[in-house]
Amino acid sequence: MLWVNIKRVLRSGFVSFMRNSFVSLAAVFVMSMTLTIIGSLMFLNGIVEEFVQYVENKVDVNVYFVPEADEAAMQDLAGKVKNLPEVEYVEFTTADAVLAQFRERHQDDQLTLQALDELAENPFGASLSIKAKDPSQYQGIASFFDDRQYDSAGGAFIDSVNYAQNKTVIDQLQRLTSYVKRFGYAIIILFALTSVLITFNTLRLAIYTAREEISVMRLVGAPNAYIRGPFIVEGVLYGLIASIVSLLLFFPLSYFLRDATIAAFGTDIFAFYLSQFFVFFVTLILAGVLLGALSSFLAVRKYLSI
Repeated sequence: MLWVNIKRVLRSGFVSFMRNSFVSLAAVFVMSMTLTIIGSLMFLNGIVEEFVQYVENKVDVNVYFVPEADEAAMQDLAGKVKNLPEVEYVEFTTADAVLAQFRERHQDDQLTLQALDELAENPFGASLSIKAKDPSQYQGIASFFDDRQYDSAGGAFIDSVNYAQNKTVIDQLQRLTSYVKRFGYAIIILFALTSVLITFNTLRLAIYTAREEISVMRLVGAPNAYIRGPFIVEGVLYGLIASIVSLLLFFPLSYFLRDATIAAFGTDIFAFYLSQFFVFFVTLILAGVLLGALSSFLAVRKYLSI
């Protein structure tokens, strides 16, 4: 008997959905827009986080020595840095190698190379490139050099450490990620409220249209759940169809934008969607059903007092 009632409620909800096809289409359209924005925020978060991670992986701490620094002392310092637990690797570049790299980078700038040739000695010092095991450990590595700016004789030893510049870039990217998320959440809330309002009014119209049938069901003693159920089912159908529309829409959309995202962020958005499809599916289906169920619950509670 229970299963029979459930099938009747489901069938009645589907019939009501088809009967009010025009307003149902409007509700599905607006809800699809909301779910598309939710999915777009998921895309955006994934792209930005991958881009930030890519930049963090490229960032390292570079220590530049003064040209007259003693090579044995530099090698000794490089060995100590390599033994730090947070360091993944250390690359020591001699002053001659730094000069050669500079010449290679400016091989088309003859004026700069001529000025360099007129110098009696190499103006560059050696350098250390240090890669941490985790980006959060760069602060500790940079602090390691705070009391090693001078050699044992008190002479200049380390010219500069570039951690501050790299930290600024990472902090700016992280702030950008935070702003993007906040903006996305605000847009989601706005469209979610719009979806709830439109679905609410759509079900209000459906309740008004079915008022005579509701009166007859009351007279014959139909249970409250049987009367309310079809409208709840109708709201859930709005959300379910809207979520499927959004999921299907993302296939051509992500494929069309894949080249642009690869060029801008180094991320294949289409491959990202395919790899995360299960997450998108669960998130959008749950969000759609929740929006539809909430809208129908509010409408039934207000306009269908039983």
